[in-house]
Amino acid sequence: MMDLKQQKAETEQVFREIQSMESLPEKACINFQFVTDEPKADWDGFTEAAEAAGYTVEWYEADDEDDEDCLEITTGPVVLTFENLWAEEEKLTLMAAIYGFIADGWGFFEEE
Repeated sequence: MMDLKQQKAETEQVFREIQSMESLPEKACINFQFVTDEPKADWDGFTEAAEAAGYTVEWYEADDEDDEDCLEITTGPVVLTFENLWAEEEKLTLMAAIYGFIADGWGFFEEE
């Protein structure tokens, strides 16, 4: 069972820590990682739904048995604030739950 309040608090803490250590770009693409929460997770369904919502999707296979296969969903460039990051994360987390996935982390990069 996902706890969005706890997830939001963790995301905000990590974001604030990064913000305190480095200057953040004004705009960035945010990539979110999702792992399966159940054996019958619908990879194709989640991919299609995310792509239909305008995201870029890539699948990554685990490098070793300690890792999990993961689906990475990337936004286009957004103004990089905690509020914008959380709005995207919350939307994707709720979408992920429909297809048997849970959030597993995020990062961001400045478009070249």
